Amino acid sequence: MHTPYTLDFISSYIAAQTGAALMLTALLLFWRLSTLSRATLFVGIWLAAVAVYVEPTAISVGFKPPPHLFRDVLAFSAVFATLGALFMRRPVVAVLALAGQAPLWMVTGFIKDSDCELAALHLAWIGLVIGLLVQPPAPPVTARTREETEGSYRLHDLAVFAVATVLAALVGVFIMGKRDGSADEWAYTFQAAVFAKGHVYANSPRCQNYLDTYYVFEDMGRLFSQYTPGWPLFMAPFVKVHAIWLSGPFSMGLMAWGMARLGRSAVRSFSSIGAPLSPRVIRAAGTWAGVLSMLGTTVLVNGGSRYSHVFVTGLYAWSLEGLLMVSTPGLTRPRQLRWGVVLGFASGLMLATRPADGAFLGFGIAVLFAYALVRGRVGWRALASASAAFGLWSALTLVILRLQLGQWWTTGYSLLAVNHPWAAIKYSWPEPNQWKYGLPLATGAYCWWPCSLPLGLAGLATLRGRGRGLAVAMALGCLPYTAYITSLEFGRGYDWGYGPRYAMVWLVPMAIGGGVALAQLSVAARRHTLGGATALARGGPLALAIFAVASTWLRIVPLVWPPVAEHTRRHSSLQRAIEDAHLEDAVVIASEGTTGFSDLDLATNLPVDLYPEQDAIIAIDRHNANEAAECLRAAFPDRRLYSASGASEIRLAPWK
Repeated sequence: MHTPYTLDFISSYIAAQTGAALMLTALLLFWRLSTLSRATLFVGIWLAAVAVYVEPTAISVGFKPPPHLFRDVLAFSAVFATLGALFMRRPVVAVLALAGQAPLWMVTGFIKDSDCELAALHLAWIGLVIGLLVQPPAPPVTARTREETEGSYRLHDLAVFAVATVLAALVGVFIMGKRDGSADEWAYTFQAAVFAKGHVYANSPRCQNYLDTYYVFEDMGRLFSQYTPGWPLFMAPFVKVHAIWLSGPFSMGLMAWGMARLGRSAVRSFSSIGAPLSPRVIRAAGTWAGVLSMLGTTVLVNGGSRYSHVFVTGLYAWSLEGLLMVSTPGLTRPRQLRWGVVLGFASGLMLATRPADGAFLGFGIAVLFAYALVRGRVGWRALASASAAFGLWSALTLVILRLQLGQWWTTGYSLLAVNHPWAAIKYSWPEPNQWKYGLPLATGAYCWWPCSLPLGLAGLATLRGRGRGLAVAMALGCLPYTAYITSLEFGRGYDWGYGPRYAMVWLVPMAIGGGVALAQLSVAARRHTLGGATALARGGPLALAIFAVASTWLRIVPLVWPPVAEHTRRHSSLQRAIEDAHLEDAVVIASEGTTGFSDLDLATNLPVDLYPEQDAIIAIDRHNANEAAECLRAAFPDRRLYSASGASEIRLAPWK
């Protein structure tokens, strides 16, 4: 499975682009806008949505399109967005929209072979303009305090956690088959198995050359994963209970729970500029944020896998939630301690899981934390507990890496260029036709649906008070991180994996902004009166938004999940063949080309010294089958040797 991660790229993209346009249309119908502004914004939205079809349609009807027609259509979409700001008599927003047209025009002329990405960029820009133009209506003042009116969210959050976990588990069972689909996933599994036995590394067995896998490295007789220890430590308890496949779904539940909490905290920012929001609006924002984050087609796939990206996204959400909580005025002493630990624990574990992600995303968190500290909003107990929790994770990570590698301040990534020179990490700015890989606006549009960048930007633009600080923190983290992954040469043009997973942290601003934008629609639809509006006016925008979410999701799923299922089926075919044959006390030597994947994807063995009881040990022949058999027979004299070959159908036979 590789980019564009679907059986039909253009159909998947058009489905997501149309769905996003419908969501923005729902906001236009609900938010207070002048008739002319609503009309021009509507035209701009749908010009961007159908832009990629304009030239093919013109040609199909026998019309010769003028040069640069696609670029002109996108320019007109931006112009109509600017007119929408002018008709609302919002000069500041109009100036910003007008200023944005110049870089959009230049980018459209510079970037090549990326029409879908450019159209998605324009639709996202229009979503931002819509959010800047209008604000949801302020609720009436309530006599009771927020704590009294909101009540407990315990059952709500438990439901969000449970639903997200179950959905990811179902995908893990029925799409992934409880298997790993890449050498990366197996490296995480290997290290988790080491930690589950109370060790930091495994000892290299005899014949390790024939038991080698891509990202489990040998150094000074030690075996360990190239990856930092955060995610494998989380997975280790699942190894202990023989349910490693549940680690991904469990992290999915934690991520959705964090999104729900953060969505509520974000929408509460309106209370800093006026009356407290209705508890229904706050609850709806959290519900929408959790739902949007948990339904992404490849997000569920990642949640059902053993990749760490959903886990990092969840830690990012919890870090931001902890940041908002510790900077809340009047926080009690126990809550200062509790939320300081959450902030330090989540941000430290994020850094220990994926160092680059944690460093870049942590920058925005650190800036906002420092600002709140200078303003006197963070108590000393919160500061102390956050520092202690962060320091604990940092120290643990450094000690583990020191024990594995024998030196400080380095990771297993330092061995990548030695073991696999072709995979060495290199940086450069992309060519004009390569920007779409680091900025996956088109693939992300359908891989993350119903999370939508246009909707997310529209919602984030409405934030005020501390919510605006949250948006700034996310921008300071996500934008530099995106520049970093764009500069990575690895993965340009081709990528193993389940969707654009490196950019998955963008789910946080998209889900939170989407929750903010849709919360008022949900509450308005339930009101009996809304300024004399009819039932259609109250419920129509929400109905349109729900229709967009459901119809687009149902269209995208059959285009995205089948290649995932086929990929994992083929990748795990050797393990399944061994299980079906009920082999025990065996060594299986796989010949070159077995399963159709690289031979370094095949030897998925738990650490041999820590798990000597495993039924079969898989080896690779390294193009010299007789030498491999001789070495392995001497290393495992109590095991019977078998050979494995075949791609679609795996053939096992006793070694002769």
